Amino acid sequence: MFPRTALFALLTVVLAGQVMAAPAMPMPMKLAMRELSQRSVEPLETIPVYKRAINTIPEEVPTKSPEGVITPYRRRRRAINTIPEEVPTKSPDGVITTYRRAINTIPEEVPTKSPDGVITTYRRAINTIPEEIPTKSPDGVITTYRRAINTIPEEVPTKSPDGVITTYRRAINTIPEEVPTKSPDGVITTYRRAINTIPEEVPTKSPDGVITTYRRAINTIPEEVPTKSPDGVITPYRRGGSTIPA
Repeated sequence: MFPRTALFALLTVVLAGQVMAAPAMPMPMKLAMRELSQRSVEPLETIPVYKRAINTIPEEVPTKSPEGVITPYRRRRRAINTIPEEVPTKSPDGVITTYRRAINTIPEEVPTKSPDGVITTYRRAINTIPEEIPTKSPDGVITTYRRAINTIPEEVPTKSPDGVITTYRRAINTIPEEVPTKSPDGVITTYRRAINTIPEEVPTKSPDGVITTYRRAINTIPEEVPTKSPDGVITPYRRGGSTIPA
């Protein structure tokens, strides 16, 4: 049996000969085969096969595996609200505390902002760069914008997820066809559907692929106060602008 290096070199020579002997071959195919003939004779790196963790925990015990390690799942105890009902509360980290609305002491004619709950003055950035120069301000600071220059040959596929142009190589799937796969970050791995070990009568959720119990938030805020719950926690809703009490 030929070594892998010798076999790969022989295949490269055969393909290169086919390129020279086929003048009517389409240009993209010629370029692809020419690139293959110019590659190193060293073997390609293989993608490691994903091994599924073995669950040694009894079936009647709920389990979780957020990082690939199967461990028992313990239901989180719900925080008990000992604060009177008429006092607004918040629990961003699971601990119930009193909620105090920020008081705006800045004059009404001054623009304000409160990204972290503290009201401060808002100043619009002043653009001192000439108009003919492209600009950007992803973090609120105006800077010049330069388009990346592609120095890679046109026939080579490229990508630029973070603004830097680099070559793009498609991942090679070495997993058998009958095995389901996924590649959320560009690496092909086996895909296993989560098994629901929670009783059917208990509501569940799985925003990140892990099945957990779902509990509806209880609204302890008075009915006359508008509320919002973008992340599942009910909090008072205040209209943007001045927050001075009426």
